[in-house]
Amino acid sequence: MFPHVSTEALMCALVLAEEGNLGRTAERLHTSHSNVGRKVKTLQSSWGVELFRRNLTGFDLTDEGRFALREIRKSMEHVQRGFDHALYLSVRHRRPLMVGHSIYIQQKVLPWLERQTVSGPEFSRIELKADTTVHLMRRVLRGQLHIGVGVMPIQDKDLWVERLGYEYFGVCIPADHPFKGKVRLSARELVNETMHWMPRSAHPALYREVTQYLYGVGIRAHNLREAWAVNQGIDLAANKLGIALVPQSAARFQCPGVLFKPLTDKLIRIETAVFARKDQMHGEISKFVHAGIAELRSKKAELH
Repeated sequence: MFPHVSTEALMCALVLAEEGNLGRTAERLHTSHSNVGRKVKTLQSSWGVELFRRNLTGFDLTDEGRFALREIRKSMEHVQRGFDHALYLSVRHRRPLMVGHSIYIQQKVLPWLERQTVSGPEFSRIELKADTTVHLMRRVLRGQLHIGVGVMPIQDKDLWVERLGYEYFGVCIPADHPFKGKVRLSARELVNETMHWMPRSAHPALYREVTQYLYGVGIRAHNLREAWAVNQGIDLAANKLGIALVPQSAARFQCPGVLFKPLTDKLIRIETAVFARKDQMHGEISKFVHAGIAELRSKKAELH
């Protein structure tokens, strides 16, 4: 049976082979020269092989020692690589899972994401970052975020994309607007209104889809204004500077001086989707994404 050998003894032998002197070996290993001598002596006696031979100034390797220590050095390098890799994995697993989200996502999705930041040991620590869908896509592709939750369309051959749900539009109007008595409004009724909604740069593809529809029902391009956030559009409506095109869930903000009306137009809507790099859809990222899909789809009626 192979005799027990300590790693410390092997390191003493390897450094002694390089230095040829007990004192210099002890200095490199931050120990005493007597400890080095004892470890090497124990190693040789346990193996029954003479690895070193004394000379006038220290130690030389024997032929047996030269062969043995060449192989031992390879083994110790493997041990070091194994340790380094285990350490890397440990640190990587302690890194937070970086999840980005758009402010326009379906109202039930963000609370679920926020719960995951304090959900306990099922996943690594979760950190949420808010940004536009366009910027989220770039950051996921660059590896700055692990997962993005944004609004469709999301089109990139390197991204894995899955729809989570959708939400229709509504409008926010001043409380004294002539349409205050209506339960619902259609986009066609708003052709003469100044309408504030998301800027083109926030999501050019969605902006194009919605504006083309609005132009089709008669709304003119010069009546469309940009509001960088839903709250900004609502504030503009509250100050009687126009109306705001918002997700229907924006009614939860309860801002004084405004009223929220659902749009009857069902051909435009905001679709929420989760996405990640295709080559990263494994391990914890895949587990997190599919857990979210399963839970959110179990509440399907709430997602549209």
